[in-house]
Amino acid sequence: MNGAAAVARYTLVELTRRRILLVFVIIGALGIAAIGIGLKVFSTAFSGGFVTGPPGSPPPDPAIVNRFLELMFVSDLIGALGLFALLVAFGIGMTAIYHDLESGSAVAIFSKPVSRLAFTAGKIVAAVLAMIVIVGALSIEASLVGLLFGGGFEQTLGVEAVAGVANALTLMLIVLALSTWMNNIVAAIVAFIYNAVSGVVVALHASMAAGFLGDNQLLKYGLDVLYWLVPHQLISDAPRELVKAEFELFASQGQGGGGDVNQALASVPGPSGATDIMWWIFVIAIMASLVYVAVRRRQV
Repeated sequence: MNGAAAVARYTLVELTRRRILLVFVIIGALGIAAIGIGLKVFSTAFSGGFVTGPPGSPPPDPAIVNRFLELMFVSDLIGALGLFALLVAFGIGMTAIYHDLESGSAVAIFSKPVSRLAFTAGKIVAAVLAMIVIVGALSIEASLVGLLFGGGFEQTLGVEAVAGVANALTLMLIVLALSTWMNNIVAAIVAFIYNAVSGVVVALHASMAAGFLGDNQLLKYGLDVLYWLVPHQLISDAPRELVKAEFELFASQGQGGGGDVNQALASVPGPSGATDIMWWIFVIAIMASLVYVAVRRRQV
Protein backbone atom coordinates (compact mmCIF):
# COMPACT_ATOMS: atom_id res chain seq x y z
CA MET A 1 0.00 0.00 0.00
CA ASN A 2 2.82 2.42 0.86
CA GLY A 3 4.53 1.60 -2.42
CA ALA A 4 1.36 2.28 -4.44
CA ALA A 5 0.82 5.58 -2.60
CA ALA A 6 4.41 6.63 -3.28
CA VAL A 7 4.08 5.78 -6.98
CA ALA A 8 0.78 7.69 -7.14
CA ARG A 9 2.33 10.82 -5.58
CA TYR A 10 5.33 10.63 -7.87
CA THR A 11 3.12 10.14 -10.94
CA LEU A 12 0.88 13.09 -10.07
CA VAL A 13 3.96 15.31 -9.83
CA GLU A 14 5.22 14.01 -13.17
CA LEU A 15 1.87 14.56 -14.87
CA THR A 16 1.90 18.23 -13.87
CA ARG A 17 5.10 18.59 -15.91
CA ARG A 18 3.72 17.07 -19.10
CA ARG A 19 3.18 19.76 -21.71
CA ILE A 20 0.60 17.77 -23.63
CA LEU A 21 -1.74 17.81 -20.63
CA LEU A 22 -1.13 21.52 -20.12
CA VAL A 23 -2.03 22.16 -23.75
CA PHE A 24 -5.27 20.16 -23.43
CA VAL A 25 -6.23 22.00 -20.23
CA ILE A 26 -5.58 25.40 -21.83
CA ILE A 27 -7.54 24.46 -24.95
CA GLY A 28 -10.44 23.24 -22.82
CA ALA A 29 -10.51 26.31 -20.58
CA LEU A 30 -10.29 28.74 -23.50
CA GLY A 31 -12.86 26.79 -25.51
CA ILE A 32 -15.43 26.83 -22.70
CA ALA A 33 -14.88 30.54 -22.08
CA ALA A 34 -15.13 31.31 -25.81
CA ILE A 35 -18.44 29.43 -26.16
CA GLY A 36 -20.02 31.18 -23.18
CA ILE A 37 -18.72 34.69 -23.82
CA GLY A 38 -19.46 34.43 -27.56
CA LEU A 39 -23.10 33.49 -26.93
CA LYS A 40 -23.45 36.24 -24.32
CA VAL A 41 -22.06 38.88 -26.66
CA PHE A 42 -24.34 37.62 -29.43
CA SER A 43 -27.41 37.74 -27.19
CA THR A 44 -26.57 41.25 -25.99
CA ALA A 45 -25.94 42.62 -29.48
CA PHE A 46 -28.72 40.93 -31.42
CA SER A 47 -31.46 40.03 -28.95
CA GLY A 48 -33.66 42.71 -30.46
CA GLY A 49 -33.49 40.99 -33.82
CA PHE A 50 -34.98 37.70 -32.68
CA VAL A 51 -38.43 37.02 -34.14
CA THR A 52 -40.50 34.13 -32.82
CA GLY A 53 -43.86 34.97 -34.40
CA PRO A 54 -45.34 36.37 -37.64
CA PRO A 55 -43.77 39.44 -39.26
CA GLY A 56 -44.51 42.55 -37.24
CA SER A 57 -44.72 40.61 -33.99
CA PRO A 58 -43.14 42.25 -30.96
CA PRO A 59 -39.65 41.07 -30.06
CA PRO A 60 -39.49 38.21 -27.58
CA ASP A 61 -38.93 38.66 -23.89
CA PRO A 62 -35.16 39.13 -23.31
CA ALA A 63 -35.41 36.62 -20.48
CA ILE A 64 -36.71 34.01 -22.94
CA VAL A 65 -33.88 34.74 -25.37
CA ASN A 66 -31.38 34.50 -22.53
CA ARG A 67 -32.84 31.17 -21.45
CA PHE A 68 -32.71 29.81 -25.00
CA LEU A 69 -29.05 30.79 -25.35
CA GLU A 70 -28.30 29.19 -22.00
CA LEU A 71 -29.78 25.93 -23.28
CA MET A 72 -27.58 26.25 -26.39
CA PHE A 73 -24.56 26.88 -24.17
CA VAL A 74 -25.21 23.86 -21.96
CA SER A 75 -25.85 21.66 -25.01
CA ASP A 76 -22.52 22.74 -26.53
CA LEU A 77 -20.81 22.19 -23.20
CA ILE A 78 -22.07 18.63 -22.96
CA GLY A 79 -20.30 17.78 -26.21
CA ALA A 80 -17.23 19.82 -25.30
CA LEU A 81 -16.77 18.22 -21.87
CA GLY A 82 -16.94 14.74 -23.41
CA LEU A 83 -14.37 15.70 -26.05
CA PHE A 84 -11.98 17.28 -23.55
CA ALA A 85 -12.31 14.24 -21.27
CA LEU A 86 -11.20 12.01 -24.16
CA LEU A 87 -8.27 14.31 -24.96
CA VAL A 88 -7.17 14.24 -21.32
CA ALA A 89 -7.53 10.44 -21.33
CA PHE A 90 -5.18 10.24 -24.32
CA GLY A 91 -2.72 12.65 -22.72
CA ILE A 92 -2.56 10.77 -19.42
CA GLY A 93 -2.58 7.32 -21.01
CA MET A 94 0.31 8.23 -23.32
CA THR A 95 2.55 9.53 -20.53
CA ALA A 96 1.74 7.97 -17.13
CA ILE A 97 3.61 4.68 -17.69
CA TYR A 98 5.35 5.05 -21.04
CA HIS A 99 7.90 7.67 -19.97
CA ASP A 100 8.96 5.71 -16.88
CA LEU A 101 9.59 2.60 -18.95
CA GLU A 102 11.39 4.39 -21.78
CA SER A 103 13.52 6.65 -19.57
CA GLY A 104 14.58 3.81 -17.27
CA SER A 105 12.94 5.34 -14.20
CA ALA A 106 10.96 2.12 -13.75
CA VAL A 107 14.23 0.24 -13.10
CA ALA A 108 14.97 2.47 -10.12
CA ILE A 109 11.41 2.10 -8.85
CA PHE A 110 11.44 -1.71 -9.10
CA SER A 111 14.83 -1.85 -7.34
CA LYS A 112 13.08 -0.51 -4.25
CA PRO A 113 10.50 -2.50 -2.28
CA VAL A 114 7.80 -1.68 -4.83
CA SER A 115 6.08 -4.58 -6.54
CA ARG A 116 4.74 -4.37 -10.06
CA LEU A 117 1.24 -4.63 -8.63
CA ALA A 118 1.89 -1.60 -6.41
CA PHE A 119 3.46 0.22 -9.36
CA THR A 120 0.41 -0.47 -11.54
CA ALA A 121 -2.06 0.43 -8.79
CA GLY A 122 -0.25 3.71 -8.08
CA LYS A 123 -0.18 4.63 -11.76
CA ILE A 124 -3.88 3.91 -12.25
CA VAL A 125 -4.90 5.78 -9.08
CA ALA A 126 -2.84 8.80 -10.10
CA ALA A 127 -4.25 8.73 -13.63
CA VAL A 128 -7.84 8.57 -12.35
CA LEU A 129 -7.25 11.38 -9.84
CA ALA A 130 -5.67 13.57 -12.52
CA MET A 131 -8.60 12.91 -14.85
CA ILE A 132 -11.15 13.78 -12.14
CA VAL A 133 -9.32 16.99 -11.17
CA ILE A 134 -8.90 18.25 -14.74
CA VAL A 135 -12.41 17.46 -15.98
CA GLY A 136 -13.86 18.62 -12.66
CA ALA A 137 -12.06 21.96 -13.00
CA LEU A 138 -13.41 22.37 -16.55
CA SER A 139 -16.95 21.58 -15.40
CA ILE A 140 -16.65 24.13 -12.58
CA GLU A 141 -15.50 26.71 -15.11
CA ALA A 142 -18.48 25.82 -17.31
CA SER A 143 -20.85 26.31 -14.36
CA LEU A 144 -19.31 29.69 -13.59
CA VAL A 145 -19.55 30.81 -17.22
CA GLY A 146 -23.16 29.61 -17.19
CA LEU A 147 -23.90 32.26 -14.56
CA LEU A 148 -23.70 34.78 -17.40
CA PHE A 149 -27.09 33.42 -18.45
CA GLY A 150 -28.52 33.08 -14.96
CA GLY A 151 -27.33 29.58 -14.11
CA GLY A 152 -29.56 26.72 -13.02
CA PHE A 153 -27.86 23.87 -14.90
CA GLU A 154 -24.93 23.33 -12.55
CA GLN A 155 -26.17 19.91 -11.45
CA THR A 156 -26.79 18.86 -15.05
CA LEU A 157 -23.23 19.79 -16.04
CA GLY A 158 -21.86 18.04 -12.96
CA VAL A 159 -23.64 14.78 -13.77
CA GLU A 160 -22.50 15.02 -17.40
CA ALA A 161 -18.90 15.57 -16.24
CA VAL A 162 -19.10 12.38 -14.15
CA ALA A 163 -20.38 10.43 -17.18
CA GLY A 164 -17.63 11.94 -19.34
CA VAL A 165 -14.92 10.89 -16.88
CA ALA A 166 -16.38 7.38 -16.63
CA ASN A 167 -16.44 6.97 -20.42
CA ALA A 168 -12.92 8.33 -20.80
CA LEU A 169 -11.48 5.99 -18.16
CA THR A 170 -11.89 2.91 -20.35
CA LEU A 171 -10.02 4.62 -23.18
CA MET A 172 -7.28 5.80 -20.82
CA LEU A 173 -6.71 2.28 -19.46
CA ILE A 174 -6.47 0.90 -23.00
CA VAL A 175 -3.80 3.46 -23.87
CA LEU A 176 -1.94 2.72 -20.62
CA ALA A 177 -1.84 -1.00 -21.40
CA LEU A 178 -0.84 -0.55 -25.04
CA SER A 179 1.83 2.06 -24.28
CA THR A 180 3.59 -0.53 -22.13
CA TRP A 181 4.35 -2.57 -25.26
CA MET A 182 4.49 -0.04 -28.09
CA ASN A 183 5.22 3.58 -28.89
CA ASN A 184 2.75 5.83 -27.08
CA ILE A 185 1.62 7.55 -30.29
CA VAL A 186 0.89 4.21 -31.94
CA ALA A 187 -0.91 3.12 -28.77
CA ALA A 188 -3.10 6.22 -28.93
CA ILE A 189 -3.94 5.55 -32.59
CA VAL A 190 -4.88 1.92 -31.88
CA ALA A 191 -7.02 2.99 -28.91
CA PHE A 192 -8.70 5.67 -31.03
CA ILE A 193 -9.60 3.11 -33.71
CA TYR A 194 -10.89 0.69 -31.06
CA ASN A 195 -13.00 3.45 -29.49
CA ALA A 196 -14.45 4.39 -32.90
CA VAL A 197 -15.28 0.76 -33.72
CA SER A 198 -16.93 0.37 -30.30
CA GLY A 199 -19.08 3.42 -31.00
CA VAL A 200 -20.15 1.99 -34.36
CA VAL A 201 -21.05 -1.37 -32.78
CA VAL A 202 -23.14 0.30 -30.06
CA ALA A 203 -24.89 2.52 -32.63
CA LEU A 204 -25.68 -0.48 -34.88
CA HIS A 205 -26.99 -2.43 -31.89
CA ALA A 206 -29.27 0.47 -30.97
CA SER A 207 -30.51 0.68 -34.57
CA MET A 208 -31.22 -3.03 -34.57
CA ALA A 209 -33.11 -2.78 -31.28
CA ALA A 210 -35.18 0.07 -32.75
CA GLY A 211 -36.04 -2.04 -35.82
CA PHE A 212 -34.17 0.08 -38.34
CA LEU A 213 -32.05 -2.82 -39.64
CA GLY A 214 -34.82 -5.30 -40.29
CA ASP A 215 -35.30 -8.67 -38.60
CA ASN A 216 -32.29 -10.62 -39.85
CA GLN A 217 -31.64 -12.99 -36.94
CA LEU A 218 -28.05 -13.73 -37.91
CA LEU A 219 -27.24 -10.02 -37.93
CA LYS A 220 -29.07 -9.58 -34.65
CA TYR A 221 -27.11 -12.35 -32.90
CA GLY A 222 -23.85 -11.07 -34.34
CA LEU A 223 -24.48 -7.54 -33.09
CA ASP A 224 -25.56 -8.89 -29.69
CA VAL A 225 -22.24 -10.71 -29.35
CA LEU A 226 -20.21 -7.69 -30.48
CA TYR A 227 -22.22 -5.40 -28.22
CA TRP A 228 -21.11 -7.29 -25.12
CA LEU A 229 -17.48 -7.32 -26.23
CA VAL A 230 -17.02 -3.53 -26.25
CA PRO A 231 -17.43 -0.81 -23.59
CA HIS A 232 -20.80 0.93 -23.45
CA GLN A 233 -20.91 4.68 -23.17
CA LEU A 234 -22.63 5.77 -19.96
CA ILE A 235 -25.35 8.34 -20.59
CA SER A 236 -26.47 10.91 -18.05
CA ASP A 237 -29.92 12.46 -17.80
CA ALA A 238 -28.55 15.77 -19.17
CA PRO A 239 -29.80 15.35 -22.79
CA ARG A 240 -33.34 14.62 -21.61
CA GLU A 241 -33.27 17.53 -19.17
CA LEU A 242 -32.23 19.90 -21.96
CA VAL A 243 -34.94 18.67 -24.34
CA LYS A 244 -37.52 19.01 -21.58
CA ALA A 245 -36.38 22.54 -20.75
CA GLU A 246 -36.42 23.55 -24.42
CA PHE A 247 -39.91 22.09 -24.89
CA GLU A 248 -41.23 23.95 -21.86
CA LEU A 249 -39.58 27.17 -23.04
CA PHE A 250 -41.28 27.11 -26.46
CA ALA A 251 -44.55 25.87 -24.97
CA SER A 252 -44.60 28.93 -22.70
CA GLN A 253 -44.47 31.07 -25.86
CA GLY A 254 -47.31 29.19 -27.50
CA GLN A 255 -44.96 27.39 -29.92
CA GLY A 256 -45.08 23.91 -28.48
CA GLY A 257 -47.21 22.69 -31.37
CA GLY A 258 -49.66 21.11 -28.94
CA GLY A 259 -47.29 18.22 -28.48
CA ASP A 260 -46.63 16.28 -25.34
CA VAL A 261 -43.32 16.51 -23.49
CA ASN A 262 -43.23 12.71 -23.20
CA GLN A 263 -43.42 12.53 -27.01
CA ALA A 264 -40.44 14.85 -27.29
CA LEU A 265 -38.46 12.79 -24.78
CA ALA A 266 -39.27 9.47 -26.46
CA SER A 267 -36.58 9.99 -29.10
CA VAL A 268 -33.89 10.94 -26.56
CA PRO A 269 -31.87 8.09 -24.97
CA GLY A 270 -32.52 7.76 -21.28
CA PRO A 271 -29.83 7.59 -18.61
CA SER A 272 -27.81 4.40 -18.28
CA GLY A 273 -29.42 1.73 -16.16
CA ALA A 274 -27.97 -0.66 -13.61
CA THR A 275 -26.98 -3.21 -16.28
CA ASP A 276 -24.86 -0.70 -18.21
CA ILE A 277 -23.25 0.57 -15.00
CA MET A 278 -22.39 -2.98 -13.90
CA TRP A 279 -20.96 -3.71 -17.35
CA TRP A 280 -18.86 -0.53 -17.12
CA ILE A 281 -17.48 -1.65 -13.74
CA PHE A 282 -16.64 -5.07 -15.21
CA VAL A 283 -14.91 -3.50 -18.23
CA ILE A 284 -12.89 -1.17 -15.97
CA ALA A 285 -11.77 -4.16 -13.88
CA ILE A 286 -10.73 -6.06 -17.03
CA MET A 287 -8.86 -3.07 -18.47
CA ALA A 288 -7.05 -2.42 -15.17
CA SER A 289 -6.06 -6.10 -15.07
CA LEU A 290 -4.69 -5.83 -18.60
CA VAL A 291 -2.54 -2.88 -17.53
CA TYR A 292 -1.12 -4.97 -14.69
CA VAL A 293 -0.46 -7.95 -16.98
CA ALA A 294 1.31 -5.66 -19.46
CA VAL A 295 3.50 -4.14 -16.73
CA ARG A 296 4.24 -7.56 -15.21
CA ARG A 297 5.36 -9.05 -18.51
CA ARG A 298 7.39 -6.04 -19.62
CA GLN A 299 11.10 -6.64 -19.18
CA VAL A 300 12.91 -3.63 -17.67
